[in-house]
Amino acid sequence: MISLLVSSKTMVAQPSVWPLPTTTPQFLAEATQLQQLLVAKSPGQLQKLMHISANLAEATHKKIMEWQPTGGTPAWYAFVGDVYKGLKIAEFTKEDLAFAQLHMATISGIYGLTRPMDLIYPYRLELMYKFSGKGFKNLYEFWGNKIALTIPKNEPVINLSSEEYIKVLRPYLPKEQIITPWFMQMKNGQPDFQVIHAKIARGTMARWIAQNKVDSPVLLEKFDYDNYKFNTKLSTPTKPVFVR
Repeated sequence: MISLLVSSKTMVAQPSVWPLPTTTPQFLAEATQLQQLLVAKSPGQLQKLMHISANLAEATHKKIMEWQPTGGTPAWYAFVGDVYKGLKIAEFTKEDLAFAQLHMATISGIYGLTRPMDLIYPYRLELMYKFSGKGFKNLYEFWGNKIALTIPKNEPVINLSSEEYIKVLRPYLPKEQIITPWFMQMKNGQPDFQVIHAKIARGTMARWIAQNKVDSPVLLEKFDYDNYKFNTKLSTPTKPVFVR
């Protein structure tokens, strides 16, 4: 079983002594190729591509110019968005992190797939951007089946990312191989889907998986962090639902 998270637009670079040895992203050559295309873009072009403000485009351009192929911060310590608020990497033991390094990863627009201890530099390149280059019209075409080929045949994929990111795998894997947990909140007596809570819950489930060394989708039903409970009536084999 492999569990996949989504990258975060918010990142920090932080020097530190890490609990485990750091590793190198397996698609570093591809990341460098994309970086070379990004370097050629002006702040104005980045603003149009990413649909961001002029100030954020300037900051993004600076980030691109500072990017390096080696060094940086381990991925799960660099990402700080809502998913990673739920992940709470600071609470991981060495054993938790070692399990995650073998069985968990983050889907990334520029790095393809990053393990928790893969060293990365802050970046901003979402998979859904209409970013093109020689031989590809967008990042889904750029990555093609490369990321999917890293997934062992018939190994369950726990999708704790987002639909925009898991789309990079869906054309190449059987639909029953991808299991997408769904998190809902009780509101006025009815289960209600709320994006922010769902994002945090994906990180929370990832923490639970790592801390409990969960190695089978069947065991997901036992997930009970932050008062979530498995809901049998709302669930399907590829969409287990948790309500609180």
